[in-house]
Amino acid sequence: MKKKTFIITGLMIAAIGAGITAKVLNRPEKISTFSDNVTAVNELTVPENARVIALGEATHGNSEFQQLKLTVFKRLVETTNVRALIIEGDFGGCALANEYINGGEGTAEEVTKKLGYRIYHTDEMCELVEWMHDYNETAAEDDKVRLYGADIQNDMCNVQLIKDFYAQAAPDKAADYSAKFDELFGTEEDSYNIADYDEMIELIDDVAEDMDKSCDSYEAAVGKEKFETVRNADEMLRCYLDYREKERFSAYYRDTKMKENVERVLEIEENEHNGRLMLACHNGHMSKNQSTKFTFLGKFLHEEMGNEYFAIGTDFYISRDNLPSGNDGSRKVHKFCSDDPLAYQTKQYGKDGCYLDMTAISESDPMYHIVNSPMKTGTLGEQYNIMIRLLKQSYQLNYAPTEMYDAMILIYETSPVEIWQN
Repeated sequence: MKKKTFIITGLMIAAIGAGITAKVLNRPEKISTFSDNVTAVNELTVPENARVIALGEATHGNSEFQQLKLTVFKRLVETTNVRALIIEGDFGGCALANEYINGGEGTAEEVTKKLGYRIYHTDEMCELVEWMHDYNETAAEDDKVRLYGADIQNDMCNVQLIKDFYAQAAPDKAADYSAKFDELFGTEEDSYNIADYDEMIELIDDVAEDMDKSCDSYEAAVGKEKFETVRNADEMLRCYLDYREKERFSAYYRDTKMKENVERVLEIEENEHNGRLMLACHNGHMSKNQSTKFTFLGKFLHEEMGNEYFAIGTDFYISRDNLPSGNDGSRKVHKFCSDDPLAYQTKQYGKDGCYLDMTAISESDPMYHIVNSPMKTGTLGEQYNIMIRLLKQSYQLNYAPTEMYDAMILIYETSPVEIWQN
């Protein structure tokens, strides 16, 4: 037993040493035509036939990748008919943020905290919300921008949307519905009692039935857009409960519902605003080839839309990533090296990175073979564990970039995002 323990310990030490050495010694060769194929991020272009332009992030915990949401969205607003952004965020929270963005009450700081995840409680996400709000103050009605959420993992903001709706559209029903929601869902995120599951579903169904029965009068009271948002919020509450209690946190179920939300928003944007849609989420969710076994969204959309789905992935060479470090909610910055030879080339370009449209690379260009061959790229989510510390392969992918994306935004070194203290 002692000998076996010694061997395992030795392997662990060797793995740690290998990981550290790789950060220091691995230096990819220079790619001669790299600079000929890249542009500044704020000068990017996308195909005319793209209906959904998806922007990924290799990590959630880096400032630069959060900043890119605004940089890319601004560019698309300026140069295309994109006027809507749907993010990997809470459906209800983003709907409340969108109310502020479109002239509602509150502050950017307040609504940023409703977007769904603590990792979004940052200056970068607040700047995105504030820019959208300020843009709309002077934009023509047909040019105004909108924010949507695709995710189903939260309940309280959906509940708030329903309560606010009844207070406005049917004050005689508001107190009763509000009391029922407080009793069954509680007033804190995820604070319901599983023993009340059947009653919660009954309440959700009751709201749906009431809204459908009084659809015309409710639309007259609050407007069609607000009514449809709240009707969908009620549906998202059912998805939230099913995800947790029936599907047992199934990644397939979650991404299926996110895909349905993206398609629903795309229909709204195309039919009511004659516009396209930008999607922002983790690389794993938006990659065309299902780059991880737990994410499906990009694969679903690519299979249905083909080249009308344009995927822009991101990567780092070195990342100092802000990650959860304990069950108490504490976080810590950890350093990683992706070994991505493309991201390494950006060292000479500075921290702003560069945009590589791989669909535009000529077959005669040396870059063509490189982007169509398997290579190491980085991927980190909202977790940190011993495997990530010991095995570099646990945070690396090994696909041809063109299998995953149509284009990439590459940054040599990324810095940790700072999360607001609650």
